[in-house]
Amino acid sequence: MDERTIGATIRQVRTAAGLTLTAVAKKAELTKSTLSKIENGQVSSPIATLVRLAQALRVPLAEFFAEPHTDPPFVVTRRGRGRIIATDGTRFGYTYEALALGMRHKTAEPFLLTIRPEDGSGEFRHGGEEFIYMLSGRLRFTVGEETLTLGPGDSLAFDPRLKHTTRALGTRPARFLCFFVHDASAPTKKKR
Repeated sequence: MDERTIGATIRQVRTAAGLTLTAVAKKAELTKSTLSKIENGQVSSPIATLVRLAQALRVPLAEFFAEPHTDPPFVVTRRGRGRIIATDGTRFGYTYEALALGMRHKTAEPFLLTIRPEDGSGEFRHGGEEFIYMLSGRLRFTVGEETLTLGPGDSLAFDPRLKHTTRALGTRPARFLCFFVHDASAPTKKKR
C-alpha cells in the first residue's frame, strides 16, 4: 500500500469524524503542514507517526491499511505473505511486514520487523505500549537512558512514550516480532 492511499484514508477518517487538520495535527504532535503532506501522499510517515495519528483519530492503526468494508472474525497470514508497509523502510531502511491488517478492530498491531546492519538508527516516540520478541540476529535497543543488547529468544515490553532507538548489531539482519498496543485511553471504534 502506498503513501497516497494511506494519506487518502487518513483524510477520509478525519473528515468523517468532523475534525480539522489543525485539531488532528495538534493531537498527533505534528504541524498542520506535515499532516497535509501525509494526507496528500507527499511524505512517507514512520509507523510511530501513524500510531499517533490513529490515536488522535481514535481508530485502530489497521484502519489506515485495511481494504474497504472488511472486518473478518480472524486473519491468517501465511509465511512471507504479510503486507510490507514501507513507510519506515523509506526513511530508515527497516522492513515492517504487517501480520494482521485485515482485522480492523483489535487492540494490538503485530508486525515482523527486519533491520539490517546497514540501516539507519531509527528514533521513535509514540503512545500505547510496545512489545518485541527477537527471532534472529542481535539488536541494540535504547529505551530512555538504558541501552540493551537483545538476541534470539529475548523479549522487551516498554513504554514507547520514552524515546527509543534501534540498531542491528553484527553482520546479520535483526528480525523480531513487534506488537504496537493501542493506548487504552484512546478507545478504538467498535464493531456495530
